[in-house]
Amino acid sequence: MSRQIKFNLEGVLLEAPINKVDRAKLYGTSTRVVYDENGELCKLSDLYQGSIILPKGSLSQVLIDKKGNYVSRSDLIGFNKSDQKVDKVASIYSQENKCKKIPLDEFISANIKSVYQLTISDVDLESWKKRFSNNEIYHFIFNYREDFEGDDAYILSEGNHFFIIVGKQNEYEFLELETISIDQEEEDIIEEDNVDFSMF
Repeated sequence: MSRQIKFNLEGVLLEAPINKVDRAKLYGTSTRVVYDENGELCKLSDLYQGSIILPKGSLSQVLIDKKGNYVSRSDLIGFNKSDQKVDKVASIYSQENKCKKIPLDEFISANIKSVYQLTISDVDLESWKKRFSNNEIYHFIFNYREDFEGDDAYILSEGNHFFIIVGKQNEYEFLELETISIDQEEEDIIEEDNVDFSMF
């Protein structure tokens, strides 16, 4: 059984496991297979510093410093854009996730990167539906594993189905038109160009 996640929907505590909605499961996948001149299956590898061949996926599993020494993820320290040290964001599995109602405009302005479906038991279904009776949308910080930066997450419903939409809130800079001034010389040119064709 999947691990339960605790959601505090503005004072009401509900729990449910989640399952990622994978595009591959919805639309299928295609795989490119490459063979060498002898008909043998080729494997994708990466060259590291031109001398070491690493198999596919190994670069994302190991962290190294500038000298090539291994670095543990637990030793990492996070800094923001202002060069200030930041604390780690807890995993959604290790805490009670506080969810806040938000307007639809805030949700639709987010940049979405993944979708999860909540697995609601028949016993808890009515409790969940009660919190979403008016198509409410709840926001909380999503972090699957403890890390330095959490994502924006939104819980919404469709009938008896509940989803978590994960992404980042876009920060728009609103612009407004300034008063456009027209030079007097340009006005005179415009007036001279006005021709009354009834004179011909």
